[in-house]
Amino acid sequence: MICPECGGPDCRSRFDEFLALEFTDAGYGAVHHLTVTAYMLQHSSQLTREGWLHERELLREFLVENKPPSFIRKQNRDLVDSGKRSFKIKSRDGQRILQKSTWTKTILNVRTEDAETYCADITAWARSVLEEVQNLKV
Repeated sequence: MICPECGGPDCRSRFDEFLALEFTDAGYGAVHHLTVTAYMLQHSSQLTREGWLHERELLREFLVENKPPSFIRKQNRDLVDSGKRSFKIKSRDGQRILQKSTWTKTILNVRTEDAETYCADITAWARSVLEEVQNLKV
């Protein structure tokens, strides 16, 4: 099945495979924050508009400002706390935020043969996603 959001086949299975890899091997897990954010931005039906904008800002902070995930967690603790948050992150209706389905890179461009290659590919994918979404109006 071809994904209408990223244009690739079986991307969800690949995403789940990557999550398992990242949670079981710290070398792969070093880029977990980029994997999730890049995937969610390309699969906007899983997010509300506000959630998508939040994810885009996270990716920018990770890649442009070089903020580590631990810093972002502290910085955004109250912002994303479900009891305090003023917006919803996850979409309940499955409506796409973006109609874009052609991307320069997707999760399918990531190689998994070793942690170094994987991390480099995840970072390249995330940078590509940020470049393509940073000026989009949603």
